[in-house]
Amino acid sequence: MLKNLKYLKSIDYDPTSLILEKIRVAQELYEHWSDYFFKDEKFIDLLKRYEEAVLKSNKTMEKLGTFNECYICSVLEKKGCCKAGLENEVTINILLINMFLGVQIPKEREVPLRCFFVGPTGCKIFARPFLCRDYFCRRLLDKLGEKGYILVTQVLNEELTLLYEICSYIKKELEFLLGDFLIELDLTGYA
Repeated sequence: MLKNLKYLKSIDYDPTSLILEKIRVAQELYEHWSDYFFKDEKFIDLLKRYEEAVLKSNKTMEKLGTFNECYICSVLEKKGCCKAGLENEVTINILLINMFLGVQIPKEREVPLRCFFVGPTGCKIFARPFLCRDYFCRRLLDKLGEKGYILVTQVLNEELTLLYEICSYIKKELEFLLGDFLIELDLTGYA
């Protein structure tokens, strides 16, 4: 048993390697298949509806002060949820959605010990995983109150439903184009 522990201690784990590999795969898929998707009316409709839903969610969350509260917690108080490793909740599909929306994907971690996608003023990607959108900690729940929480949950419901739909659509189309052996587009994890 102790031999195994010595072996594990000798592993040089790079917490950024998984997200960099996902970014590489997403970029390759985007370069080869973006024209196909941009000609697909159903996809364009889903993408527009998703973008509108995110903007609506963001507007509601901004109005209720959740973004400012997260900024205070994460940046000023050096606490917060967006720790290193959380970036691995971002899937290849979510990276693709960001690319389809023209979002620049970061090439390196900007803020040490924070999520790969966190910049000095918050998240640098537009499309985000479920965990990054429905993240209400006790601090936010206390700030929002019951009515605020219900309102945010309602607007997020539309956004997250559309995120699921567009991710499923991308996966279905890429499996059609490339075969069922395709790399798992929804891979998450911290290792």
